[in-house]
Parts: sequence; C-alpha cells; structure tokens
Amino acid sequence: MATLTLSKWGNAQAVRLPKDMREQVGMADGSRVEATVKDGVIVLRPIRTNVRVIRVPRLADVFRNRTEEYKATEELTGPAVGREAL
Repeated sequence: MATLTLSKWGNAQAVRLPKDMREQVGMADGSRVEATVKDGVIVLRPIRTNVRVIRVPRLADVFRNRTEEYKATEELTGPAVGREAL
C-alpha cells in the first residue's frame, strides 16, 4: 500500500499515482479513470479501452551486448524500374 498526498491543482485537488502502481494495472500516461464513492471510500478504476499498449525496447538496450562493429551492406533486389537509379 502506498501513502499518497492530496495536492492543490488549480481550483481542484489531485493525487498523483506512482508509475509502478499505474503499470501494475496497465495504465499509461493520459489514461482515464472512473471515480466512485462506495461506503465512504473513494474508488478509482482504469477505464479500459480497446487500445493496446505495446512496450518497445530502447535501442541502447537492444544493442547492449553487441561486440562487433556495424557495417552497412547493400542488397540488390532486381533491376531498376523507375528513376531511382541515377
């Protein structure tokens, strides 16, 4: 359980949800929540949409263990068919 602080935000009050807590329920930045009061308790529920969040690895992480230097190569796929070959 986390202890959060109610803070002034314009003319309203706001609670910030920590990133790890949002990730546990699949909420990304900009996610919407439904707020209700039940038996004197404020309940927040993520509003589920059909949008799927895809986590893309950082390029630095992908190539972290690479030991050889990258050398670009050119692959021929057939004769030129337009004006791309100058």
